Amino acid sequence: MDLDDPLKPDLVHDLTGPVRVMADALDGLAVGLCLFDDHDRCLLWNRTFLRFFPEHEGHVHVGESYRDNLRRFYGVRLASDERGQLDRFVAEGLQRHRAQHRPFAFEHRGRCLWVSSLPMPGIGRVRMWREEGGVQLSGSAGTSGIAGLDSQALLDHMPDGVMITSPDQRIVWVNEPFLAMYGLRERQAAIGSTFEQVFRAAWSATAREGERAMFDEGVAILGENLHFTGAPFELPLPDARWSRVIGERSAGGTCFFAHVDITLLKRQQQQLLMANWRTWESDTLLRQKSTMLEAALERMEQGIIMVNPQGVVEVCNKRVVELLDLPPELMASRPAFREVQAIQLAQRVARGMPAGLAAQPQAIPFDQPYRYERQQPDGRVIEVYSVPMDGGGAVLTYTDITDRRRSEERIRYLARHDGLTSLVNREVFLEHMAGAALAASHGGEGFAVHYIDIDNFKPINDRYGHAAGDKVLVTAARRMREVIGPGDVLARIGGDEFALLQHGTNAPSAARSLAERMLLALGLPMEVDTQTLSVKASVGIALSTGVGDDPDELIRRADSAMYLAKARGAGGVCLFGAVGGWAGEGTDSSPM
Repeated sequence: MDLDDPLKPDLVHDLTGPVRVMADALDGLAVGLCLFDDHDRCLLWNRTFLRFFPEHEGHVHVGESYRDNLRRFYGVRLASDERGQLDRFVAEGLQRHRAQHRPFAFEHRGRCLWVSSLPMPGIGRVRMWREEGGVQLSGSAGTSGIAGLDSQALLDHMPDGVMITSPDQRIVWVNEPFLAMYGLRERQAAIGSTFEQVFRAAWSATAREGERAMFDEGVAILGENLHFTGAPFELPLPDARWSRVIGERSAGGTCFFAHVDITLLKRQQQQLLMANWRTWESDTLLRQKSTMLEAALERMEQGIIMVNPQGVVEVCNKRVVELLDLPPELMASRPAFREVQAIQLAQRVARGMPAGLAAQPQAIPFDQPYRYERQQPDGRVIEVYSVPMDGGGAVLTYTDITDRRRSEERIRYLARHDGLTSLVNREVFLEHMAGAALAASHGGEGFAVHYIDIDNFKPINDRYGHAAGDKVLVTAARRMREVIGPGDVLARIGGDEFALLQHGTNAPSAARSLAERMLLALGLPMEVDTQTLSVKASVGIALSTGVGDDPDELIRRADSAMYLAKARGAGGVCLFGAVGGWAGEGTDSSPM
């Protein structure tokens, strides 16, 4: 091709057709693009390129050499005493363009831009720019932190939502776009609430049937991210809308959040995937687009697999190979998706996972959205989303949610257990008692309820400190746990009080024997820091009747018996309402 010949329009169209859709889509992602042929002549650019480099507006044209492009670029950058070296700067810029393999950053017109230069086989080279950084907010808490009414009015006219929260995470001010984004009629509806309350209200007011999964996802995202102000995160909203939340915390604990409506961006991302799919009909187009897609796919935190209507894996990224421990050579060969599933199943069974669990689920419906969680043999939990594509096939995303699930399990555990002793709490204890009472009423075994109180515990706290008192409680819980039966349930009711559900008997002698073994274990010397302490306890016992036993009433009776035992001297045991009496005594509260 003669460099002096102008580029013919039909030739330019043939060369740039596959890239034009990508260039328009990258505008939605705020990424500038400019395409050059093998002779460094300009073929195509997008709007973001002109926004980043306004000096080219009205001057850049098809066929313009990159050398002329650089001369105009450096013409606005160089100081007067540097312009004598313009040719050297242009020559170095050409060399970077032709040899660049890694992105680098530079300042231009107040922006920090990252630029990548990638070869395009059969065309030439493409350059892409993206701006570093995001929305920055600063100030102090409350509307007083906004410099007067004019500043508030200015924030109200911003296109994005603004929210300011106090150190206790309560909203103290929002602007008008925020109200519109979350369906609020006035500021007072938000002020004093937490953002999670506003988010839940927005969903409850307008959510459609079938959007429950998106709401649950949003609540989970909030729970993970509101504690880490500064890390941007994206939230699903009703009616298929999305917001991107970016926060900054001041030294005093006030937080400033920008809420950016990214609904259009999300739609453009989906359109981008669809556009990519339609252009993969020929190997030539596949080679041209794979170079541009690779940069984006390899930087994603999610694993991605794109399956065509014939069930063949057309695209996958490095992350999915890592998450699923797949053979790289297999994934590079465009395998059938069923081969990928078969390998995963074989790996799970080989590593000891039961075949029934390892195989679930295998048949992913590509004609409808689908979500499930899969546990890997190493214990990690992978969340899988399948989204159908027009014309058949699907895009599957794989996300490691292990940390999220561990946090949820920890929260559930803490809600049902005592944080100091790890024993179950009163609520769980009552659940076990209700189950035992129901079983006994249907002819099952009887049971006994023990109420245990550490004698003279307050003087231990007063003399040795609360840390020592906590160690006494932990030791007491451990010793009692070592004495009781494998099916018995020990709980910390509160303070220095414990309760025990003794299964399998309502015989006074069996209850007494277990109570005495507990008291014996508790009475052994305890080494607490540098002190040797002796502890006694009082135990009250109530026995089930097998007829309509009420858990709360049984605990009340055991508690009453415990107080009678304590009144008769530390370290004693007392029975409430012994069936047939105790040691010849048949009073309501019989001492043991």
